[in-house]
Order: sequence, then C-alpha cells, then structure tokens
Amino acid sequence: MKKTTSIEFAYPPTVMFQADDRFRYGREPVLRRMPDGSLFSLVYSGGDREPSRRNVVAAIRSEDDGTTWSRPELLFGHPERCCWGTELFTECGKPFLAFQTFRYDTYYCELQAYFSTTEDSGRSWSEPVSVPGVPPCFVVRQGKVLCDRSILFPVYWTEQLGNWRGGIADDMSNFNELTSRWHFRSGVLRSTDGGRSYTLHGCLGNAGNVWEPEIVELEPGHLRLFARSETDRLGVLHASDSFDGGLTWGRLLPTDIPNPGTKFVIFKIRGRIVLVNNVCTPEKQNRDILEIWISDDNLKSWRRKLPLARLCRGNDAGRNQWNGISQVAYPHGFADEGRELLYLAIDAVHEFYLVKVPYADLLK
Repeated sequence: MKKTTSIEFAYPPTVMFQADDRFRYGREPVLRRMPDGSLFSLVYSGGDREPSRRNVVAAIRSEDDGTTWSRPELLFGHPERCCWGTELFTECGKPFLAFQTFRYDTYYCELQAYFSTTEDSGRSWSEPVSVPGVPPCFVVRQGKVLCDRSILFPVYWTEQLGNWRGGIADDMSNFNELTSRWHFRSGVLRSTDGGRSYTLHGCLGNAGNVWEPEIVELEPGHLRLFARSETDRLGVLHASDSFDGGLTWGRLLPTDIPNPGTKFVIFKIRGRIVLVNNVCTPEKQNRDILEIWISDDNLKSWRRKLPLARLCRGNDAGRNQWNGISQVAYPHGFADEGRELLYLAIDAVHEFYLVKVPYADLLK
C-alpha cells in the first residue's frame, strides 16, 4: 500500500483536486475520457458543504492522462437553486452531462434533472434542457449501453408519504426528523433511439431509502440493479433483476455485499463483473475502506477481493475531516479497453485522487 497524506492506496495515486479559497471542498467526482483524449471530471462544490445554497457544478481536466490537472472551472450555477452534477456520458454521439437543481431547504425533494451537450470535449456546453420524454424529477446516475444498443440510466427520486410541510428548514441538522416520511425510490431511464427520448421504468423501494443505484447487464436482456439502502440497518447493498432490458423489475432484496450507506460503481470488463465499494460491517459502518470485488461467474460468487484505498486513523486523519466525517469513498470512473486500465477517481472531500488499476490484476 502506498501512503499519501492520511490515505493508503494499493496503486500509485495522483491528486486530481485540492480545495482552495474558492472551492472549499469537492464531492462526487464524475470521471470520463473525452473524445480529444483528455480526462475530464465534474466536481460538486460551492459554499461550505453540501447541500448549500451556493452549490455549483465545476470541472477539472487533465491533458496528460491524469498526471496533472487544471484548477476547477465553474460550469453551472443558479441564482436561486443548488446545482449538482452526477453523470457525464460519452458513449453515443455528442458527450453530455446530467446535473440536477434542487431547493436547498427541501433537501433534495424538489429535484429537476437537466442535460447539457458539448461539441469540443467539454470546453463549452450547451444551454441545459430537461431530459426528453419524461417528467425529470430525479437524479441521474451512471449510464450503460446494453447489448441491443439501448441506453439505460439508473435514477432515483423522493417519494413523500407525509410531512409535506416539514421539508422547509433553514437548518439541515435535523435531517432525520425532516425525512421521516420521505423515501427515495429507484428506477431506470431507457432510450432506444440513441438518447433522443426516454421512458421511465421501475419504482424500487422498501420501508425507507433506496437510492444511488447502479446497473450491470449480466447477459442480453438480463440486468441487475444494485442500490444503497440504510433503512433496515443490515449494512448491505440491495438488488433487483430485470429480464426484459429494464422494462420491468423484480422484488428488491438485500444482498450479502457490505456497504455503509454510500455510493459505489460496477463495471463489466471482458466477462468479469467488477465492483468498487466501501466495505463495512453492521457494527462499523464507516466510509474508510475501498475494495475491488471481482466475479467471473455472473455474480454467483466474488472470486477475488482486492484492496484499493484505506483511510488511516493516525494523527493526520483530520486532514479529511468534513462535518465530523472522515472518508475515502464515492469512487467513479471508466474502463479503458485500449490502455487496459480501470481509471478510478476517489473522493476524500477536500481532495480527489486518481488511481489506475491494470486489467492484469482484474483478469487473473
């Protein structure tokens, strides 16, 4: 393991982003390679934290495959609503990003999703527009192109089952009380015309929050959706299957994959399923260990588990303190077939790190 500040990495890390006086923190990197070969990542920042009335979508770029990175550049801000970027899709036609606006004092209850396209690898962006074909009141997650060339984006939204006036608050410290009757639900956006229009499918949930989903195609038409769920306190991901390309979904059930209520990503690389996830136990649900789990039997088992990053609990661990939380979490990235590398961005709140995992380690 290679140690940088308060984090130990299994692969050499490169600093992508560091907080400064203008961007005082960074959350949720969204990493892609642009058509011109540069690496591009969204940065969720603005204000002192998230959510904040000053939240914006910013971006950073590397022209040397991740060795050095530009300073953050503001992409989208709104005079009255928070902005939050969650996806950058580069697999069909013009690259486009997805971001949401929301009213700060309703804590994600008033979500509005927008798409914006680029024709110059992210140096300029079109005027944001709503997602075509559906009421866009959701958060867009990492899209996938399926075997039949349809495009699927996992999404999630808030279902309010009461407490309809309790969503207004200037102080988010009583979040648990405010959201006692708000439940996140998950589904998918599906496009069969190259992204010109979409339909919404699924409404997966349980007695609480089911959100930040990811999907993987196990075989043609057979998809599995994994989602974060903290309500039952099992400390595991939940999953649902579709056997018709995402049109209908089965019952959402807990898995045996540990997760402390945080984001994760999943890839399909040359027949292997590769999951990048914070691991935990029900007794210790911290975002302090990232591992790579590999399945070569369509998720019947996890044949290998590789270390990725670990937060040190030494004297310098406070470097990554944010609202009382220390974390190394929220991985995001892409698989590069030509270079045979899995590129991963890792969120440490005041810093982002890039690591490159060789295919040779994943395909043994």
